[in-house]
Amino acid sequence: MAKLPRSGVGYQCLNEYEGTLRQIMARLTLKPLSKRAERELRNRLGFALALWEEPYTAVEVKDVVRSLKAHAKRLDQIASIGTITREGFARAYDLAVSGQVVQVLASEPNIGNIEARHAYLSDFCERADTIASACRAAASMLQAKKGKGGKNRYAWYDEFTAVLVELCKQNKIEPTVGIDRITGEAVGGLSAVASAFECLLLPRMRSRTPSAMVKRLQRSLERIGQESQ
Repeated sequence: MAKLPRSGVGYQCLNEYEGTLRQIMARLTLKPLSKRAERELRNRLGFALALWEEPYTAVEVKDVVRSLKAHAKRLDQIASIGTITREGFARAYDLAVSGQVVQVLASEPNIGNIEARHAYLSDFCERADTIASACRAAASMLQAKKGKGGKNRYAWYDEFTAVLVELCKQNKIEPTVGIDRITGEAVGGLSAVASAFECLLLPRMRSRTPSAMVKRLQRSLERIGQESQ
């Protein structure tokens, strides 16, 4: 069971089906943690791992533009029901529809006589037309903007790496990371700790290969201001 924070931020429990945090610590021969230290470590990892989902919640500009244009089209159709209140040529179909709306408006006690009905419908359609224009203008402005890089997709892995670096330092392990050119296996103190701790991640969050894990670690170390040794 996860104890969720009151702040509303995300929290993800560790995946301990393949081994608990304590078992992994023991396997790596790391110093045992006190209950308080273990709780703090779990919380820090839990908040970090929850960031994994966040990059995918961003709204795409193209979807907003598509929605704005669709609203504009619907508002154009709505505005057409005021045809009878406007001068000039109009389709018989639109006049018939508009006329029916005016007749039904007579049942509304707060509208009044025929002139008031026409004025009410005309005002509504003018507003619909104005909003339709605003939707199109908003869509054009969004399309004209150049995209910018969003939130770092691997921010969660940066914090994950930072936690592991601290564990290395607490246990006097050199936080080194690299790849053996002959075997292709990950080498270094941080690599060993990261490989074990990735078992606590959901399978789809884990590095696909030792090389991918090393690259992840190296990039995270650079972003958090640690040297990749």
